[in-house]
Parts: sequence; C-alpha cells; structure tokens
Amino acid sequence: MKKTFLTPIILFLSVSCAFAQFSMDAEFRARSEYRDGSRILLDDTMTPSFVSSQRTRLVSTYIDDGFEFKFTIQNARIWGQDDERGNVPNLNLAEGYLKYNISDAFSVKVGRQHLVLDDGRIFGLRNWNDIAVSHDLAKVTYQNKGFTIQTGGAYNNQKNIYQEADYTLSYYKYLVFFHANKKFDNGLSVSLLHSTDANQDPNDINRHFERQTTGAYLQFKNSGPFSLQASAYYQYGTHTSGLDQQANLFSVIPAYKVNDKVKLFAGMNHLSGNDQTEVNPTVNRSFNKLFGDGHRYYGLMDYFLNVESNTQGAGVNEMMAGIYYTFKPGTELEVSYHGFNVAGALVDPNETALTTANGKYGDEIDLQLKHKINKYLSIRFAYATMFATPTMEIIKGGDSNRYQQWALVMLSAKPNLFKFDKK
Repeated sequence: MKKTFLTPIILFLSVSCAFAQFSMDAEFRARSEYRDGSRILLDDTMTPSFVSSQRTRLVSTYIDDGFEFKFTIQNARIWGQDDERGNVPNLNLAEGYLKYNISDAFSVKVGRQHLVLDDGRIFGLRNWNDIAVSHDLAKVTYQNKGFTIQTGGAYNNQKNIYQEADYTLSYYKYLVFFHANKKFDNGLSVSLLHSTDANQDPNDINRHFERQTTGAYLQFKNSGPFSLQASAYYQYGTHTSGLDQQANLFSVIPAYKVNDKVKLFAGMNHLSGNDQTEVNPTVNRSFNKLFGDGHRYYGLMDYFLNVESNTQGAGVNEMMAGIYYTFKPGTELEVSYHGFNVAGALVDPNETALTTANGKYGDEIDLQLKHKINKYLSIRFAYATMFATPTMEIIKGGDSNRYQQWALVMLSAKPNLFKFDKK
C-alpha cells in the first residue's frame, strides 16, 4: 500500500525535475548528557541531571535556471518535554530562502537563512544549540577569482504592524553587515568584517542603540604541517544598556601536524570585560560575540557559552592547548586544556570592602572521541571536568571545591533521501 501511495509522488517529482535539480535530505541528532556541573557549579545540596535531547530536520533544495529554493523544517525537543496527548505544535523553520544568480559573479539570497562568516566567531551557526541560529534577511554576494564580498541586512518586527510598535524580543531590531574575503594560492585567506546591530531603547520605540563591530580574520592552511587561525575585532557605538561601547576580541590559534595521526594546537582567546570596581561607569568594555559559536571555542562544559552574560560583563582570557589523534580515517580523539581568567575586574560580593576577586575562574580538561560509522552516520563521546576557583562561584554559584564533570554521547545521521539531477 505504501508503494502505491508513493508511486504518483515519485512520478510527479521525476517530471517536474526533468530539467532541474531537486534533493531531499534528512538530519537526525540525539544526545544524552550527564550534567554534574555543566554551565553552573553544583554544591552538595544539588543533584546531577541526566538530559536527552533530539533534533530532527527535513531539508529540500530545488535548483533551476539560476534559481535555488531551500526549505528546512525542524523539530527540537527535550525527551519527555511535551504532553504527548496535548497535541502541542512544535515545528519551526530553520531555513526558507530564495537565491537567484544574477550572473556568474553576482547572486542575491532573500529569506530565512544561516549566516556563517569565517570561523563563526562573530556570525556562526551555533549548531550545538538544537535550534541553531537563523536570520530573516536579504544578502547580495559577489564571487570572482578567489574574492568574495557579502553584504546584507534585516529589519525585524514582532508582529504585523501598521505603525511603529514596541519590539520586546531579545534580538536586534535591524542588522547591516559587510564581509570581504580573499583566498590566495598559498593557502592564505584574509577577511574583513563590519556589522551594525541595533537594539531598541526599551523606553523609546523610535530610538535604537547601534553597536558596531569591525575586525579581521586570517587563516593559513595548505599541504604543509603548520596552520593558523587569528582574528581581531573592535566593538564600539552604543551597548544595549545605552552605555558607550568600547570592547575588543583577540584570538590566535596555531596548529602543527606532526604526522598523519598527530596534530598539536595551542592558543589564546581574549574577550575584554568591565572593571566592576569602577563607580558609575559610562562605558561598557565587555565584548559581545553577537551570534558567534561558543561550545567549540570556550570549553565543552559551556561555562562561557555567552561570554558577556555568563561572566557578568567581566570578560574572559582563555589559554588553551591540546592534541588531535587520528586512529584511522573517520575516528579521532581530541584532548585539550583550557585555562580561564578574568579579563576585567570582578568584585567579590562576600567582602565588605570593594575588593576584586582572584583573577582566575578555573581550569577545564576536555576529552572527545568522534567516530564515523558510515557515510551518513556518526557517533561522539565526550567527557569534561572543571577545576573551579572561588571566583567562579561569583558568576556561577555553587561550590568550587566540589568535583564538577560532564559527559555526553551523541548520535548523528544526515542521509540523502532522494535526488534528481538536471539532464
């Protein structure tokens, strides 16, 4: 009976795609986490949690005569979150855009889309989050001879309105960005980025706090053993609080491939922070990484997933080092160390006088094993532990003397369901 039902659908798709390309892909991701100190410090009165979550996606892509239409629906859930008898709607749109190639060099893309630039440090996918990050915007791209320019923008409303209204969502009211990248034959890639994200003044719907982020990214990677990622960004304009914004981010991560099995890396990440001893500050010096990735840069235990809010604006200096070991193609072990320190100054609330806390948050050890089972199925195991200091208690609560740990098992599958190629 299923075959009878599917036959007319397959015939219809075959005819409609006879002169086009159409593919249907799926994604399934399920993970279980043992959280005994993940994101927050636990104390002896708290019980560790065991949480399972799942993301399921259906991705359709249609390409014909210079047009590309992509439509991705997803369901993200915590196991047991919904009353199965409640019939709660829980599908959302991850992607839904139309792209048109104006020429061989120029294209325009309009609609809901992922915006990932360079290493994802400022504009990333945030794929660790089951929902990920999407933007409703229009983007123009120019590509020619290793040179790429992207520019675009968005203007958001909370609902269908006919006069300006309050925008209460914790998101930008409007966004404008410009990104230029040049790839050289020697493996060097250099990018420049500028963005303006404007947040509505909660006391005046006609006023917006414009935050500017400008910087550069450099990547070097070729057939040789040495590689490098480096970035520097300066943030200025107006913070979402209304204060002047003056903040910065620096990152340098070199790596060296010893042989086909061993790769070493080390580096640092600096995200500036405020001096909390300053009375009545007029400037915010805490860098906000906007839509950048956090899980893959600032430790697997996610204490600094959103650096500005997670550090109460004090920022972070991170020193890291680690090793990748490849057992065989598709099977890789990562072991890394992360040392976290206060970038600004954090006040100790337990002291009667205005004194700063110790400058170190703690040290984290991460282990991660990735194994590709076949061409579309993979599994990941991870374990991490945080050796926190009393300073971490100021921003995370809990007890720094208690052993903190986190463990994960995650199964991912990305099969292609069917595909019709242009004739």
